[in-house]
Amino acid sequence: MIVIRDQQLRLMVLAQLIRELQRNGEEKVPPPEGFTERQVEELKSLSTAELVKLSEMTEPRVAVQIDAGSLEHGLRQVDYLNKRSRQLEFFIRHGATSNMLTKLFRISSADVTLKRRLFAGTSSNLRRPAMPPHAVREAIQQRWFAIRKGKEREPVRAEDYEELHADFPQHTFATLWAVVHEFDED
Repeated sequence: MIVIRDQQLRLMVLAQLIRELQRNGEEKVPPPEGFTERQVEELKSLSTAELVKLSEMTEPRVAVQIDAGSLEHGLRQVDYLNKRSRQLEFFIRHGATSNMLTKLFRISSADVTLKRRLFAGTSSNLRRPAMPPHAVREAIQQRWFAIRKGKEREPVRAEDYEELHADFPQHTFATLWAVVHEFDED
């Protein structure tokens, strides 16, 4: 539990508490645990000036408690979103096509355009890729089949293309995508 000592933060928390109590009263929800009906009514009837005075006092103690389990979940989500953002930037900087980005990252073409503008200098990679020599294409396809072996029923992930790109860094993602999908039926 974190005790809030800053008067402005205490005022904001108390004001939010009163809003929640008013909403709960309208919805006929019982008072929060530890509150009596009388305390709830007194809080709801405070004027703004009285609320300010209350927030300036050391009592009542105002504190926040953060649920450790949901905090852990939130931190994992932030980490995942940061990873995906870095991954998207990497793909854009290494010549991924709009089609590839929308399929792998499930973002709109408008978002792709915005991200490309954000990462300046990627426009030269937007041309249709030249296909590498036949032997190189075969090596790329063999490596792709090795990466996807045992995952045929799973959707293709951006990580699969990152692994392929690590083995063929001289080629853009657009080239790798074109080689991997060379024999796909439209």
